[in-house]
Amino acid sequence: MTKSGYLTEYDKIVQAMEMYIDGSKQGKSEVMRPAFHPNASFFGYAGEQLAIGTTSLFEWIDKNGPAPNIEPRIVSVDILESIAVVRLEVADWSGNLAGSGVRMSDLFTLLKTPGGWKIIQKAFHWHS
Repeated sequence: MTKSGYLTEYDKIVQAMEMYIDGSKQGKSEVMRPAFHPNASFFGYAGEQLAIGTTSLFEWIDKNGPAPNIEPRIVSVDILESIAVVRLEVADWSGNLAGSGVRMSDLFTLLKTPGGWKIIQKAFHWHS
């Protein structure tokens, strides 16, 4: 991949991640849903509770409500032609379910589809 091709794909991947971040800030899953492939997977522990499936993610986002002060940082983006891995660190989660001051580490796998880059997998760690 050429440098300009890499930067173009990087920007498109970041746009998909911004949909996820914006939905998280607004507490509205409908904002982030377009970034996810319909068959995406989702796994992680929130405390002792194992969360599985994007349905649980979307329900959690909606029930948690707005978290406008989260501090997201894209730590890395690794692109291999039609697949990519993104590491996202988010500090200061708040809301109805999160409480306050929560930190999350997320790993996303994305796939380049005819409709653009789509999240096909999210795994997370909830820091206590």
